[in-house]
Amino acid sequence: MNNLFAPKHTRRLMPKGTIWILLLFSTIALCIALIGISWRAADLARDDLQAEIQQKAEIQAKALAEKVEHALELGIPLDGIVGFEDVVVQLQEGDPDLQFAAILSGSEPIHTGGMARETITQSLAEVNGPKTLSTIITRIDLKNIAAPGTKQSDLAIVIGHDRAALMRPVTDNLFDIAIIFIITLALSFELVLFVLTVNVALPVRVARRVLTNVQQHKFTILHGQSTRDEIGSFMEHINSVISKTAAKVGIQPQQEREVKLIGVRLLAFMFVLAEELARPIMPTFFGQITASSVDGQLGAGIVMAVHLLMVAIAMPLCSLFQERIGSLRMYLSGAFLATIGLCGTAFATGLGDLILWRALSGMGYAITFVACQSYVLDATNDSNRTQGTAMMVSGIMLADICGPAIGGIFASHFGEAITFIAGAVVACVAVALAFFLMDNMVRGKTPPPVPTRHAFKAMLSNRRLQVLILFAAVPAKLILSGFLFYLTPLILLQSGATTAETGRVIMLYGLVALLTGWGAARWTDRKQNETRAVGIGGALTAIGLLFAGFMPQYASFAVAVALLGLAQATSIPAQVSASLKIAADFTEEHGTGPVLAVLRLAERLGGALGPLLAASLTLSLGMEQAVLVFGAIAAVSVICFELLIGHVPKDQKAQANGSESAQ
Repeated sequence: MNNLFAPKHTRRLMPKGTIWILLLFSTIALCIALIGISWRAADLARDDLQAEIQQKAEIQAKALAEKVEHALELGIPLDGIVGFEDVVVQLQEGDPDLQFAAILSGSEPIHTGGMARETITQSLAEVNGPKTLSTIITRIDLKNIAAPGTKQSDLAIVIGHDRAALMRPVTDNLFDIAIIFIITLALSFELVLFVLTVNVALPVRVARRVLTNVQQHKFTILHGQSTRDEIGSFMEHINSVISKTAAKVGIQPQQEREVKLIGVRLLAFMFVLAEELARPIMPTFFGQITASSVDGQLGAGIVMAVHLLMVAIAMPLCSLFQERIGSLRMYLSGAFLATIGLCGTAFATGLGDLILWRALSGMGYAITFVACQSYVLDATNDSNRTQGTAMMVSGIMLADICGPAIGGIFASHFGEAITFIAGAVVACVAVALAFFLMDNMVRGKTPPPVPTRHAFKAMLSNRRLQVLILFAAVPAKLILSGFLFYLTPLILLQSGATTAETGRVIMLYGLVALLTGWGAARWTDRKQNETRAVGIGGALTAIGLLFAGFMPQYASFAVAVALLGLAQATSIPAQVSASLKIAADFTEEHGTGPVLAVLRLAERLGGALGPLLAASLTLSLGMEQAVLVFGAIAAVSVICFELLIGHVPKDQKAQANGSESAQ
């Protein structure tokens, strides 16, 4: 395992080799082709879209004409009509691309709405001059309306639409294509990495050990990493030679093989992807189902809180039975429960059964998480445990990126219920893959002594550990579930964003965390001051949430979500290392399990509280003010943390971080 994660001592901008040049050339050529095809498709779509906009403008003009005609029939003179601008505002609510409307007598506007009169006059003047670049003008003559002092042919209604509306549907499709392109590349990389590791890297690694053993004239091990290729055929011949030689000297060689730890990366990706597919639509979908029983927003918060609470309860309980059940059977049972829960969620009809199905999904998520984490801990040792855990975390982060983006696109095309069914299918596929990817030879190691009541009480009374849990671990998960999973999709969808656009924003969390996680971890290891990293993460969270609360716009939420991803990538791994250093006296005697169990339980309880708090604040204060409250919580928490945590003792800075666990 050491070689798989061995650091590279040479730094290059691009890896060496012609294959990378071909890959770069192919990627550039593909991008150029996609840009050309998209540009041509946009040109072809402009005419059709402009015709649709003109038809919509004619309908709006007829609606205005009917109101003007009715006013004239009542004896109101044309220049005495009031409320035209209010009618235009009502039309703009149903058509955001509508910029203005006006009634013209000749070329002189009598009534205007949506924009200033001077701006409308300038836009109308551009129609007779150079072609306008910003507005599509539609003119409808009012032939059936007669007003005193005017000619019928002189009266007309003009409607102005934003020309950007021609490209907006095309742009949305291009965003979807770009996201699918990026996700496809990422998934292709994962698949190639898995195939090459299982079929090339692992067999070659075992073959090298076998040949080294033969070179030393020991003949004690055989190649057990069977493959049906040239490597497998060659090593079968070597095995036969070793067996014959060992029999002559009275030695019984043992087969040796590597654990397929790379499989945990794919399994972690699968069980998180099953849940993340429906992440962008959960608040609205849950709100619609529970609206008949309680307020929709409160019902959605209750359902999401129950799911997270079940995760918080199930994780420590599953850890107690993992040694007896085994990682494989535990993963199978967890993925099976997740499949049932997601299927039931798709067909839920009320608050009661929805809570039941989401509780099953939460239990399945917790069981599969513990199974993968325990498998990594059992299959590694102190020299490669951190790297093995990082492999699992990378699979989770990739699912955080792919899930919301794919789910948002999927929901916009096939519906919300079908999205949950798609997640159930992914979980069901994970059940089948677990038989091939989890090696049954991995067994749990002898657990450390059970801590006494006095030792456990001493650990819980550690002031610095209490500060870490109360002002860092709990707020981090509370904000993650309350802001990212509840408020962000709810606010964006109600502000007019599509489910696909909402999925893109949520995707930024996993993308930024994945890109910055390794750099933040290396910086933390180099400084050996984990509490400083935790404080920086809390400060970044507070800045992002306060920014989104004061400026509740699409771009602001994208920045806040990106900052949250950076903050979590900086803070969450450092919290684990800091907790182990703070409770060093306890971990030396009783291991890291109890400390991490307390930390994870506190985190999950904070995560379960997040949606409930967000729903309550939304009902009492409003959604934008709820974001500000979450920002204030983050700011107060990081200030209290920095004031109360103190400094890490020097004798604790040299402790290894090999026992870190996944998020």
